[in-house]
Amino acid sequence: MAIFGMTYAVLAIAAELRLYPRAAGWVHLVIAELGIVLLVAGSAMSNMLLTRVGAVAQAASPVLFLANILLAVRAKRKGRVQPPVIPEHLRYLGRRADCQRTDRVARRGTDLSGLLLMISAIWGCWGIWSDGDSSPGANALFYNGWLVGTVVSVSLHLYPRLLSGVRLSAWPIVLFQIIWLPATVALSVGTAFHINMLAGVGRDVLGAGLVGVAVVFEAALVRRSPGRCGTGSVESSSVTRVAWILGYVFAGVAGGWMIAGRESDALPVLHALFLGWMTTLVYGTSYAVMPVLFGIKIRSTTLSIAQMSMSAIGTALMMWGFADLDTMVGRILLATGGGLAWFAFAWYLVRIGWSGIHILRRMSTRAA
Repeated sequence: MAIFGMTYAVLAIAAELRLYPRAAGWVHLVIAELGIVLLVAGSAMSNMLLTRVGAVAQAASPVLFLANILLAVRAKRKGRVQPPVIPEHLRYLGRRADCQRTDRVARRGTDLSGLLLMISAIWGCWGIWSDGDSSPGANALFYNGWLVGTVVSVSLHLYPRLLSGVRLSAWPIVLFQIIWLPATVALSVGTAFHINMLAGVGRDVLGAGLVGVAVVFEAALVRRSPGRCGTGSVESSSVTRVAWILGYVFAGVAGGWMIAGRESDALPVLHALFLGWMTTLVYGTSYAVMPVLFGIKIRSTTLSIAQMSMSAIGTALMMWGFADLDTMVGRILLATGGGLAWFAFAWYLVRIGWSGIHILRRMSTRAA
């Protein structure tokens, strides 16, 4: 849901697109959330009807997502909507002449990832409808195809804008895309049809790609060389820098585990990818963008870094616990790490929520 929302926002800023009709975004939101609720409820109550209807809604979600974007493009071309007025202080997030090369590569990555999302959702829906469970191949395509590909692409778009003066070449990400797409397909097909050699090759190559892209981002942070693209005016750039450092450490660890023979859907690997890499980047991006986007003030850079660090420590302990789950020590580490990660999220939610209250107050004052 975060990726859907960020994509709609970025397209409004970068491509001056408005959803048409205006209710299209709400329809997508309701169906996507309804699918999640029905899948969870059906699984909890062992109710196959709810599970199957939820799967259909989840399969429809990426189709609606793509349709909404195409309708917005068509409405803009036919002049049916007025392009949004982008405030000057948000223009650094949008289309820029000095970021054309990296933006083109990022856009190709998100397009390919969206295609894999649609295939994996329909494939997973078919598996739930016929066998009562999503196909492992569809899950691999969803995790490593859509999510991994999207996060790397969005990182390429946001990284030079949120981190002032950082230079990042496009060619390493082009190389990653060349590796990532066939590796993901091989992993997915090999997993689905029990072709262990094909799945193993896909997993190892994908792991190597993740390690490589992690090294690229970390090296750019260390060098801090003058950038051809990106001198963003973001107050919390130090918070974002810490988020990228922590996040891509987890991406590299996940890739290293794949190379070492861990399955891509093993719990330590999944937590490294989702709770370590992706969630940390979401924290860092929201701390940087929300003050600019909504005109709010998130006080104390130190508290923001402490919150993200607590989440990272909790994630590391959870990964360690999952890797040694048969022992008492492993279970204690899992419980401790889960508690820390949950507390870090609650801390983030309170800080963002408090700022959100000020947004609502300001909106009600303007309305009055």
